[in-house]
Amino acid sequence: MLNGIVSAVVILLIFSVGFFFHCRRLWPEQTPSGLAAVTIRISAPCLAVTSIVSGFTRDMLRDSLSLLLVAALHIFALFALGKLLSRALKLKTGKRTIFEVTFTYSNVIFIGLPINQIVFGDAGTPFLFAYYIVILAVFWSLGQAQIASAETHANRKPGDGKGLRQKISKIVNPGFVGVVVGCVLVETGLRLPKALGLAMGYLANLTVPLSLLVIGANLSVFAKGVSKITADEIVIMLGKFVISPAVMFGLLKAFGVEGLPFFVFILSSSMPCHMQTSILAQHYGVESAYASKLVGLSTLLSLFTIPAYVAGIYRFM
Repeated sequence: MLNGIVSAVVILLIFSVGFFFHCRRLWPEQTPSGLAAVTIRISAPCLAVTSIVSGFTRDMLRDSLSLLLVAALHIFALFALGKLLSRALKLKTGKRTIFEVTFTYSNVIFIGLPINQIVFGDAGTPFLFAYYIVILAVFWSLGQAQIASAETHANRKPGDGKGLRQKISKIVNPGFVGVVVGCVLVETGLRLPKALGLAMGYLANLTVPLSLLVIGANLSVFAKGVSKITADEIVIMLGKFVISPAVMFGLLKAFGVEGLPFFVFILSSSMPCHMQTSILAQHYGVESAYASKLVGLSTLLSLFTIPAYVAGIYRFM
C-alpha cells in the first residue's frame, strides 16, 4: 500500500515541475506544445514497440486471445457508456470529445505498470500487457481520431471536405504504427538491430516525464485555485474508480477468468485517466486545460483509491 502511494506521489511531483516552470515562465510559452509533439510523434510510438516486444512472446500473444477479447469488450463498453453520458450532460463538441476519451481509457502503463509490479511482481506483467496492448491499439486509433476530429470540426470552414486520406491519417498515426510494428516483431520473432533497439529504448523512456511535464504545465491555469468541480468531472471520477472496475468484474466473471489474471485486470481497470489524452488535447488544441484537469484530479484521487483496491486484492488473493 505504501509503495502504491509513493508511485502516485512521484507522478504528482513531476506534474509540479511543469506547473512551476510554466507558471513562472521559466521556459518559452510554446514549450508544452513542443513537448507534446515530441511525445506523440517520437517517444510514444517507440514506447509502443519496446513495451510490446519486451512484454510478450509469440506464445503469450496467442494464448492471451481470451484476455484480449475481455479487454476489448471492456473498452468498447466504456466507449458506448461515455457517449451516452456525454450527451445526457449536454456537453459542447470539444469538451464532449475529451469527456468520452477520458471516460474510456485508463492510465494502464504509466501508473498501472509500477503498481502491478509492486503488487503482483513479474508474474502479473504479461497479463497487464494483454490489457495494455488493446488500450494502445484502440487509443491510438479511435481515441486519437476522436480528438483530431474535434479539432477538424472546430476549425473547418464551410465547404471543407473530409477526404479518405484525411480520415486514414487520423487512424494510421505514429502511436498506432508503433503497436502494429511491435506485434509484427513478436509474431515473426524478428529482433531490432541492437543500436536501433537501444535508441528506441532511450526515446521511449522520455514518454513518462515529458507527458507529466505537459500535464503539469496545462494545470498552471489553476494556479489561483482549482475551479469548481462540475457534474461531468464527478461522473468521470466515478467512471474511473467505480464504473470501470465494475464493468471489468462483470466481463471477467462472464468469461470465467480467475486467479492472477482476474486481479491484474481489476486493478488495471481502476487506474486514473490516460495521461496521453491531455497530450493529444494539447497537440490538437482541443480543451487541453479540461483534459489536464481531469488527468490531474483523477491522479490525485488515485492516491486514495489505489491503496483501497490493493488492500482488497490482498484480502481475496
